[in-house]
Parts: sequence; structure tokens; C-alpha cells
Amino acid sequence: MQVRYLYALGEYEGGNKRRATDPIWSIGIFDVERTVVVMNQPVLYYLDRSQGGPKRSFVREELQVVPEDTEAPPDFVLQ
Repeated sequence: MQVRYLYALGEYEGGNKRRATDPIWSIGIFDVERTVVVMNQPVLYYLDRSQGGPKRSFVREELQVVPEDTEAPPDFVLQ
């Protein structure tokens, strides 16, 4: 499954604030590498770090599923 993730405060530009012009969702598209299911706890999702995904885990509400036929943006946009 391919997803975009919700940026943490300041993750896109640095600092501890989110600016009005900062994107809310990650620009890149990532594969879910693994999930962790623990009884009476939310399911945790980890993104593929070999694709440049972050080291932290995510809950379902922090991920946006990307349809299969979606093309990734050009590389110059991701820089």
C-alpha cells in the first residue's frame, strides 16, 4: 500500500512551527514496510526507510492512501 504521511510541526521547513505555506502531507509517496498490532493499542505503521521515509511510526489517521494509478511528482519537486 502506498501512502503519504502527515508532517509533524516544523518537519518540512525545520523549527517547531507550521507555516501557512508549508504542505500538510508529505510530497513523496512511500510504501508501508510493516505494521505492529498490539492488543488494546492503535495499530502502528512504519514506512519504508530505504525510500527516504521517516524513522517514526504512524497511526491510521496520519496516513493518506494513494491510489495505485497515481504518478509521483518529478524529482525536482521533491528537492
